[in-house]
Amino acid sequence: MRPLGANMLSTVLPNALAAWLLTEWLWPLEAVTDTAHIGVFVSFVALCFGLHLLRVPIWLSALGKMVYIWWVLSRLFSFASIAALSHALWRDSTVWLSGDWSSMPGDALRTFVFFLLLWAVSFLLHWLIVRRNRWFVPYALTVGYIAVLDTFLPYSGNGAILRLVALGFFAFVWFQGEELQAKAPSFRIGKWRAAALFIPAVALAVGYAGPKLPPQWPDPVAFIRSYHAQPEETNDDSPSPGVAKVGYGQNDSRLGGPFIADDTVVFIAKDQGRHYWRVETKDIYTGKGWEAFQSEQVQSFGNGELIRYEWWSDKVKTVEQTAEITRQDQAFHLVYPLGLQQVQTSDHIVYRMHMATEKIYTSDQNANALPIRQYMLTYMEPDFPIEALRAAPPVQNPPFLKRYTQLPETLPQRVRDLAKQIAAGEQTAYDKVRAIEQYFQLGQYTYETKDVAVPKENEDYVDQFLFETKRGYCDNFSTSMVVLVRSLGIPARWVKGYTSGRLVSEQDGENLYEIRNHDAHAWVEVYFEGVGWVPFEPTRGFVNPYAFSLSQQNEEQQAQPSQPEPQEQPRVPLEQLIKRSSPEQDRHWWEKLADSWSWQMVLGVFAMLAALGGTIYTTRRKWWPRLTLLRFRRRQVDGPEWLVPAYLALLRQLHDYGLKRKEEETLRQYAIQVDRLFETDEMERLTKSYEQAVYGANSSRIDFREARQLWENLIKRTIS
Repeated sequence: MRPLGANMLSTVLPNALAAWLLTEWLWPLEAVTDTAHIGVFVSFVALCFGLHLLRVPIWLSALGKMVYIWWVLSRLFSFASIAALSHALWRDSTVWLSGDWSSMPGDALRTFVFFLLLWAVSFLLHWLIVRRNRWFVPYALTVGYIAVLDTFLPYSGNGAILRLVALGFFAFVWFQGEELQAKAPSFRIGKWRAAALFIPAVALAVGYAGPKLPPQWPDPVAFIRSYHAQPEETNDDSPSPGVAKVGYGQNDSRLGGPFIADDTVVFIAKDQGRHYWRVETKDIYTGKGWEAFQSEQVQSFGNGELIRYEWWSDKVKTVEQTAEITRQDQAFHLVYPLGLQQVQTSDHIVYRMHMATEKIYTSDQNANALPIRQYMLTYMEPDFPIEALRAAPPVQNPPFLKRYTQLPETLPQRVRDLAKQIAAGEQTAYDKVRAIEQYFQLGQYTYETKDVAVPKENEDYVDQFLFETKRGYCDNFSTSMVVLVRSLGIPARWVKGYTSGRLVSEQDGENLYEIRNHDAHAWVEVYFEGVGWVPFEPTRGFVNPYAFSLSQQNEEQQAQPSQPEPQEQPRVPLEQLIKRSSPEQDRHWWEKLADSWSWQMVLGVFAMLAALGGTIYTTRRKWWPRLTLLRFRRRQVDGPEWLVPAYLALLRQLHDYGLKRKEEETLRQYAIQVDRLFETDEMERLTKSYEQAVYGANSSRIDFREARQLWENLIKRTIS
């Protein structure tokens, strides 16, 4: 007989291992979703397995779990009574089930459903690991779950992987030892376990504490994205901090990380001068990246119609220019120069400028998004007068100032102090902005595309660049300048688009430029009262292409746009493209996975799986006997070949029904017990036929048609 301590360990440890596996699924949720108070869920998991371990009656266990759930919900959501909590849950449930998705589900309901999900999963893991010793599949799923989160989401799974490796070794040694001791009771399991665990423990400790080489292979995620990315506006929408292919993307909520250059041509421009190509602006800095101001205001203008949009005041001297754009991709927005006046193309296009971002979408008359491949632009090339910029008075519009000087409360004070230090001694807003722009050209900041850090959860993107890493690319430089300028109370915004590209040839007296994916760029625009928005270039190695104080007179040359053959273009509703502060369009599946880890996904998927599994399990006594009947009716064999497996299947069905056969009980004794319950003699008669078929005694006298009928009758009696 095994010692009492060994029996207790054999009971406690499987429950502890199962609970540990489930908690490994919970800890990452705080980093990748909006889930908070993970500790209360971990405590609930511990409660579930503790009640399993103590073998508390089902009704008492359920009561204890419900009391804990009500207590947590009351504490988290400040309900005055259980009745108020019940009313809130009932109200949210009815709203959700009625199909009002705009208000589903409330925080209390989501938390309640999540508790029920953990309840069901803890029962499943207890059944698999503790009762069936099937631990490998849950363990493998947990490892895969952590690996996916660590690869594609901003979550570091180093600690979780280390714990899982140790847990895997321990579980294998423990359960394998149990099997060995069951086969050979004299087996010295203690020494075997000590030796089997000592070597992995030493290896893990040495590997964790010892020196490590840097990664020898490139990040495979970067190559996956590189091979599948397309040079269009859906590129690089993921906020993942991993290596990313350079291209224009919409999701800038999490900046940072290195990139791999991409030479794919996005568009070809025939133009007279060099300037930046704008796509959109963003003005809400979050500490990790940028988001667009929430506004649905849109200004529409037709094909060839002058844009009613004032870029600057009359103080800015301008020269009218034209440019011809030929897109090499399918995009639903324009790339255009600062000072755009008119757009012409052969198609019947309506242009819709989203005023919050100044992004111009292309659509048909029915507001369906419509891509255009070739169009002619008329724009005004600016020459900004330095005298007017220096004489610009402070901005007096409070809503405008609040929007364009916004900074997160978590911005470290040393960033604001640095802005004041740089601008010290400068009298005008323009001179302060220029001082900040020139500050980045100092030797302490380096343009770098590979060794670029990603801020941790408690770090600010700008603060990390300015004081810690001091290396990065246009996102780092431009975002830092906007934050520094705003710290001085001067309105500024972040602009995205492309540089002028590479000059490839000259046609009809105009320059032909190829703008590639790696020409995607970000810069700064600062607002001066009485002048307008003025571009600045802080990125080291780049030069501001716009003129200040000196105007350049260029001869106007009107290039006739080539007229492409009209083609049927796909119609897409424009509302699918313009979303309030949403970067969710047409992204890769792994990028959608990264952002979809939220309460909605976790609760929805697991609740459906739990509901489906629970329904299947609770109704098994109705569908499993019918499935057994169907399975044996379809068998083509007859005689003993049919009767023997059918009888064994009947024994399993009776065991699941609740008629468990004792180890010392013979088949005939068991048959008498079954017939006594069902008040029949069918089981005893069928058992006699089975014994004749198995032992070959007078098997030719068996009436297999009668045996089949007896078997079906008994199977049907178990359907409850």
